[in-house]
Amino acid sequence: MPSQTTSSQQQHKKELQRQIGQTRDSLRDTVEQIQDTAEQKYQAAKETVSDVLDYRDEFQKEPVIWSLGALSAGFALGYTLGYSHKVAKTKTRSQFATFADSVVDELSHVGQRLVLPELNAKIAELFGFDFAGLVQQMRGSKRTNAKRLKKPRARKTAKRPRRRKASA
Repeated sequence: MPSQTTSSQQQHKKELQRQIGQTRDSLRDTVEQIQDTAEQKYQAAKETVSDVLDYRDEFQKEPVIWSLGALSAGFALGYTLGYSHKVAKTKTRSQFATFADSVVDELSHVGQRLVLPELNAKIAELFGFDFAGLVQQMRGSKRTNAKRLKKPRARKTAKRPRRRKASA
């Protein structure tokens, strides 16, 4: 009998080891599937983010549309900011007017230091004229508050009736 229980225990032990092996294989397969799925999701997310962040390729494909979009957005923002600033200036000095002044100063500084030199180089390359020089010339021709000399007005005289030509 002892040999029968020993052999039955060994069979039971072998069966347990076989089940443990199957469970281990099943767990390994499940972990590999999870890793594959996670890697695929990661790659898909990475491609999506890189596509969104890599706007340079899109700009190179459609530069006119992107330029018009940027110009429109800039115009809308500038117009809104300018109108709000004008309204705020008519009242007592508000926090908004102070904020708008600081934003305009910062944008002007960035534009003068970073954007204008690049823009000038591209415009000179494409169209052959100096954009910065044109802007500087426009700045120099601003009107001053000096009063203009008025021309003396001509006196109004009574109109004489026109003579009709005699027909021959």
